[in-house]
Amino acid sequence: MNLSNNNVELSPGERLLNEYRGLTPRQKFLKGLNLPIQLGKLAVISGFIFIWWSAYHFAWINPNFIASPQMVFRWFTGNIGNGDLWYDTLVTLREAFWGWLFGSSSGVIMGLLFAVYPKVWKMAGPLFTFLNAVPRTALVPIFILWFGVAETTKILVAFTLVFFIVMDATRSAAAMIDPDLETVMTTMGGGRKNTFFKLTLPAVLSSAFGSIRLSAVWALLGATFAELFGSKNGLGIQYNEAANKLNMDEAFGIVCIIASLALGIGFFTGLLEKRLMRWKETSNKGSVVTV
Repeated sequence: MNLSNNNVELSPGERLLNEYRGLTPRQKFLKGLNLPIQLGKLAVISGFIFIWWSAYHFAWINPNFIASPQMVFRWFTGNIGNGDLWYDTLVTLREAFWGWLFGSSSGVIMGLLFAVYPKVWKMAGPLFTFLNAVPRTALVPIFILWFGVAETTKILVAFTLVFFIVMDATRSAAAMIDPDLETVMTTMGGGRKNTFFKLTLPAVLSSAFGSIRLSAVWALLGATFAELFGSKNGLGIQYNEAANKLNMDEAFGIVCIIASLALGIGFFTGLLEKRLMRWKETSNKGSVVTV
C-alpha cells in the first residue's frame, strides 16, 4: 500500500512510519524551499526598498546626501563591465578570506587548548580579555604605521575580529560539555585521546561553527573598514572617494555590493556547515522507530 496516497486513511502507526520514510526529490525541494518563508523575505525586502525610495522621493533626507534605488541600479548596470570595480571587489574578498581563515583556525585551536588545559586559561585569560577589549578602530591607524597600506594591514584587522569571536565560542562550548559524559568515556576505557576526538571535538565544532559563520561576515566588514583609513585598492577606499565627492549613487552602490557579498559569504559558510555537520542532522532524527 502506498502510504503517501492522500485518499487512504492512515493509521497512527502508518503515519509515524510515513514521516520517517525518505522524501522524494520533489518533496525535498519543496521542504527546502519553504515557500511561505521565501515570500516573507520578499515582502521584507520590498518594504525596505519602498522606505528607501520614500526617503529620497519625499526628501526625508536631503536628496544631495542620498541616492534612490533607481539611481543605484543605473550605476550598477553602467559599471557591470568595470574591471576596476571587480578588481577592488576581489582585493577586499581576498583580505577578508585570509583574515577569516587564519583567525578562525587559530581561534579554534586556542579555544580547544584553553578548554583541555583550564589552568592555562586561568593564567592567560586576563591578557586575552584585555586584548579583546581593545577597540579595533584604534588598531587600524597603528597597523597602517607598522605595515603600511598594503593588504597585510586589512588581513590583520580582520584577523583580530575573527580570532576572539571564534576562540571565546570554542572555549565556552568545550566548557559546557557534561562532565558525566567524560566520566562515561573514562569508565568505558576511553583515554585522553579518544575523549578529545570522540567527545570534545565534535561537541565543540557543532557549537563553534555558528561563530565561524558569523566571523566570516565580520572579516569582510573589518577588511572594508580598514580600507577606509588608507588603501591602494579595495571597496572601502572606493566608497570613501565616492562619499567625499558626494557621488551618492556610487557610494550606495558600493554599500549594496558589500552587503551582497556579506549575504553570499553567510550563505556559503552555511552550506559548508551543513555539509560538514551532516552527522548532526542525522543524529537529531533518531535511529529506531517502534510501532
